[in-house]
Amino acid sequence: MRGCILLFGLPRSGTTWIGKLFDSHPDTLYRHEPDSVQYLTLPLYPEIGSAPQHREELQRFVALLPLMRSAKVVGKQPLFPKSYQSSAGLAAYRMSVAVAKAASRITRNFPCPYRPTAEGSGRARLVWKSIESSGRLGICIETLPDIRAIHLMRHPCGFVASMLRGTAAGRFGDPSSAADKSWLLKMLLGTASGKVHASEVGDASRFSPEECLAWCWVLIQEKILADVAGSNRVLTVRYEDVCADPIAMTRRMFEFTGLDWQPQTEAFVRASTQSTAHMTDYYSVFKSPQVSAERWRTELTPDVVERVIGIVSSSPLRHYYPDEARSTAQVAEEAT
Repeated sequence: MRGCILLFGLPRSGTTWIGKLFDSHPDTLYRHEPDSVQYLTLPLYPEIGSAPQHREELQRFVALLPLMRSAKVVGKQPLFPKSYQSSAGLAAYRMSVAVAKAASRITRNFPCPYRPTAEGSGRARLVWKSIESSGRLGICIETLPDIRAIHLMRHPCGFVASMLRGTAAGRFGDPSSAADKSWLLKMLLGTASGKVHASEVGDASRFSPEECLAWCWVLIQEKILADVAGSNRVLTVRYEDVCADPIAMTRRMFEFTGLDWQPQTEAFVRASTQSTAHMTDYYSVFKSPQVSAERWRTELTPDVVERVIGIVSSSPLRHYYPDEARSTAQVAEEAT
């Protein structure tokens, strides 16, 4: 099997849709958030200098990804035909996923009886999609020499709005822990990049949920970008750009990671972006991308938007979304 492709980003940043875009390629073997099922021991936000001590664990983890059987990891729908799998194999795969998911209601994480491993395929590319390990991206680049990575970034207001919506709907388990990210903010302030903002942030417990999420977005993105600075094996992609032109941006990501363009992918791009009334699930990959990308503009109040953008404006990250940062600065200037 050829080198691994990483698709890393924060929760609610479009990683699931982007992951299925890569899964739609006939030569990929897709693993959906395996590090959320089989946990790694290295910290969520390790310092880049500690890479050598984590090399063996990461290389072993990636080597074992094809063998994983959890339906959560190997059964994310839809399941696509593959160049290394027969039609009968695909039918068996789909049936096995259905059996494993049904059995998991009784026995947690019931293993999938059959799943493809692409063993013996010289063309297949392993794809690891993660929201758990976004802060580990730099370490992965340092320790896994044959990989290419997509770092997916979503507008901070889009991230905040979607996290708040998911919390309100009980999508993250315990609503209180999902809403309170002050523990995460304190952890991030202990990193090298976080310490730069320590005096600016001050007491993390004083922030509203929206402000806390905005600061987490800033500190995580700054760490990722600092850790991979200068690497030609990482491509940072804005979710909004993929939503605006899915075909062109998917082609760009494929070209960067060494994948050719396939009719199956083009068909899935078109199918997944044609929203219908019943395709509205929070985690669905079938939705109108433009509506999804811009939904925060009607969900967040102007005051919340102003506070979120104000936080981002204190960071170099403002250059990724200059229009909002500029308008916020203009409002502040007019107010004085």
